[in-house]
Amino acid sequence: MNAQAILVCAFIASAQMTWGVIVPALPLLVKRFDIGTGSIGLLIAAFAIGRVIANVPAGLALRRIPPRRFLQTVSVLLAVVTALTGLLPSEPLLLTARLVAGILGGAAVTIGFSVLVAGSPPERRGRIMSTATVVMMSGSAVGALLGGASVSVLGVAGAFAVAVLPLLLCVLVDLARPAAHYWAAFASKTDARSSDSKTDASSTAPQRALPPAGALVAGLVAVSFATFLARFAGEQGLIPVLAYESGGLTPLTLGVAMAAGTVISIAALPVVGRVVDRGARLSVLIPSALLGAVALLFFPVVDEPLAFGAVIVVYYVSTSVAGVVPNVVTGERFEPAAAGAVVGLTRTAGDIGAAVGPLAVFALADGVGAQAAVATIAAVLVAALAVLAPAVAGRRRPEPVAGTAVPSGPRPL
Repeated sequence: MNAQAILVCAFIASAQMTWGVIVPALPLLVKRFDIGTGSIGLLIAAFAIGRVIANVPAGLALRRIPPRRFLQTVSVLLAVVTALTGLLPSEPLLLTARLVAGILGGAAVTIGFSVLVAGSPPERRGRIMSTATVVMMSGSAVGALLGGASVSVLGVAGAFAVAVLPLLLCVLVDLARPAAHYWAAFASKTDARSSDSKTDASSTAPQRALPPAGALVAGLVAVSFATFLARFAGEQGLIPVLAYESGGLTPLTLGVAMAAGTVISIAALPVVGRVVDRGARLSVLIPSALLGAVALLFFPVVDEPLAFGAVIVVYYVSTSVAGVVPNVVTGERFEPAAAGAVVGLTRTAGDIGAAVGPLAVFALADGVGAQAAVATIAAVLVAALAVLAPAVAGRRRPEPVAGTAVPSGPRPL
């Protein structure tokens, strides 16, 4: 079970790595075509637009298409398109390729997450979501290293080719030793629920007794939007700028601080997963999210390198911990047939946040100041938490484990 969960997580991380690995190659690619560096922004936008287009349709398609075949097909197509991108002879073809890669990459990540949240055993869901976060964080770190090395040794075309190798390896591993539980669990749960609804209308009563699903979806959408906005406008945008301008960090020390935050997060997440599996939800989500929001407010005022680095570590760890609970809640509150659509919707909201966040935050920083900019990011995070928390506090969908009865009475928040 652990190996199968890691394989599904690796599919997600490898799909994301097809973008991260080639980031060092983009400036060289633009230089090859003798076009302005602003074209890098167009390439990024094309990829992001493709993801927005794909997320919801991919989640809905899981109601009809077997997830294993769907993910394998999308992964192979993504690998082909990405590998060929480094060989393209013109800017229009390059932009088209990045749009198509965004569509395929968005679909791959949505399928992977949908399968993961739908197939995770209830008693291990927290640990599995923590594992997913660890694998993806590790994939991001490896991707940056792999991309820099491949561009230096193999050139632009070689970097695009190397970027697809982890994804193809996942496909080969799944062909030899499939993540059978996750592929089967997604289908069997969907079929069983559909069959139950036809034969016994009263079987859906516990579902209808839950708080309105719309409130939970709204909360999950809000958190996804806020999280991506904070990641792209904060972690990858304003925080590095402040680190150099007022924090006293150099590129090396900034990298060390970010690496430390990543390593500590990876060490903490398995513990967090076990706590969540024992029933904790709001007691994990609220403190970690609020701590991340408060940490943001310190970035413009801290001017000592060691202290600035410590704030980065606190911010990284708190936001990583907070990210576990929404995925767990999605898996326990929604049937597999609905989970794909919910994952697609939340990821679309996240991609929109990633697109508009940097524009809005840097406009605020230039016009009003950095303190107002980070306060806005923090306010968006807290507002999203306020939308999600009441829905998380509601009663959960009963999920009996084979051979056991569904426990009665409240579970800890």
